[in-house]
Amino acid sequence: MKLREIFLDTNTSVFTVTNADNDDELEWSISPTDFMLLPEEENTYFVKAKQVYADRTIDCFIGIMTPERIAETVIRRNKDGHAVAESIYEQENSVIPAVASECFGVYTLYYSKDNPQIGIDILKGVLGKATNKNIVAEDLGYILRDEDRVEEAIEAFKISEEAGPASEYV
Repeated sequence: MKLREIFLDTNTSVFTVTNADNDDELEWSISPTDFMLLPEEENTYFVKAKQVYADRTIDCFIGIMTPERIAETVIRRNKDGHAVAESIYEQENSVIPAVASECFGVYTLYYSKDNPQIGIDILKGVLGKATNKNIVAEDLGYILRDEDRVEEAIEAFKISEEAGPASEYV
């Protein structure tokens, strides 16, 4: 299927890019996966995401290159309901993945200052299912720390430490 058709599949959370040989990203070929988390392998994925406002979220997709977790492209619907590709850097509000990652990267990918609880809930929701609990727990711990929820942050960092910390900072 083409990236422009991504909103037609309401069951898949993670799509893998199978052909990116077009300057128009919406013409890239993608395939649905059964991944519940972003895997720790080199690839480009489009995953369900949330554009976060203080009082609501809007469903969209975000392109993430792994294993570095580089996010640059947001796929959202325009006012006519058609898929459009935009730079993540041009968004008025933050866009965060609705799918946690098994790859280490910057935790701010999941941190929305408009409503930090959205990212916290996403990470807490998959912590028990993650193979690499240390990575999910570290992302969660840093967000909780930044929100001055110190006791909860310590608990998240303990989970990471017990699983073998993903970074030397823990």
